[in-house]
Amino acid sequence: MDGSLDSALGLGWEVWLFLSVLACLTVFFKFSRFLSVRNLDLLLLFVLVPGMLLILGRPGNVPWTAYIWLFVGSGLWLIRCLLDLGLTRRPLLEPNLNASGLLCLSIGLLGLMLAETVSLPVPEGAARNPAEPTGREDHPPMAPGGNNPAVRTMIKHAPIPTSLKQEPTQVIAQRVLAVLAHVALVLGLLGIGWRLFERPITGMAMATCYLLLPYTRMEMVDSGQLISAALIVGAVFSYTRPALAGVLIGLAAGWIPACLGLIALWCGFYRGRGAGRFTLVAVGVVTGCALVARWVPPLAEWARALGARSIVEVGLLPQFEPGSAGSFWASIDSSFRLPVLIAYLLLVIGTMFWPAEKTLAELIALSAALLVASQFWYLDKGGAMVMLYIPLAIAMMFRPTLAVRRPTAPALSRRAKSPTLYPLP
Repeated sequence: MDGSLDSALGLGWEVWLFLSVLACLTVFFKFSRFLSVRNLDLLLLFVLVPGMLLILGRPGNVPWTAYIWLFVGSGLWLIRCLLDLGLTRRPLLEPNLNASGLLCLSIGLLGLMLAETVSLPVPEGAARNPAEPTGREDHPPMAPGGNNPAVRTMIKHAPIPTSLKQEPTQVIAQRVLAVLAHVALVLGLLGIGWRLFERPITGMAMATCYLLLPYTRMEMVDSGQLISAALIVGAVFSYTRPALAGVLIGLAAGWIPACLGLIALWCGFYRGRGAGRFTLVAVGVVTGCALVARWVPPLAEWARALGARSIVEVGLLPQFEPGSAGSFWASIDSSFRLPVLIAYLLLVIGTMFWPAEKTLAELIALSAALLVASQFWYLDKGGAMVMLYIPLAIAMMFRPTLAVRRPTAPALSRRAKSPTLYPLP
């Protein structure tokens, strides 16, 4: 592995990865219960790292083994998400750090991440991101502020680094969106732990784990994945409001088509209890995004510059052919990819109807499973879009017993009070 990876990450990859693994094990590993699901999950969190590092270490000449590794790791995560359906009772496992320590650590990590997100040079941000879409360098960038004097004046006086002020307008907007998405993800995980899991320390643990993972720093400025992930986490937090959840899931699917399968899953979750409202809103939002992309090309170009992916990039239309370094499916006949798409469609249909009465825990696990499964048919950089599902995977790891969380009429009421989320001894 050459020195380009060291310059992209700011330090030697061995040291950087070791520190990340050490921090996660120190804070979350259950030494008193060595053979536990939590410990297995912590190890699974790092199973994709070798494949990601192979992509970063050989830019322009990515070996096939990198995507094979990512597919194997994604397959392990898909199995883990599906097996979670059988883990109905979860013991209460506290992190090794108390709430005050977790809060201090998460605030410090978030501050460092936001500072680096804003100040990171544009070429370095693209070089360290294994999921950076191919072919975007062919589009000429806009000048800072474009042709609007008001925008140029605002950028000149904005509290951002001087180096970033010299970048094109869409780069500045992309960094702002990435910062907002990071904050939204941290707050969303905190809110899920506080409100849905009824354990504030669990929310702090999930936020800290998200900030410690190597994927967060690799894909730090990928606003496309981050925005969709933040929208999905927000939908989980707002699951008692089908219309609001429909808006958030619809926007996520319109931003990255890999999230389209979530619409069918969530419709099955709300079956008979708000499914019509959710489906109508979600499909309406996705249709609106598609019409805007079709009829207003400048807006579509702006969205793509800000990180959105099109159905052409993901391989749902035949016009896009990725470069040899950008996809496992490059130079492979498309007929071999068709069975993978059919299998994914069958998985979507199956999760829509089974389990018939889904709990919130099953919704989280199945949502993560569909996002992981989308990596196998994703045409451009499939397997590398880890940030799209890792927040849901973290919520699945740390969740308590959630059998009482169903979209029933009492649960949809703001005044409803659920019983304890943890099993009695």
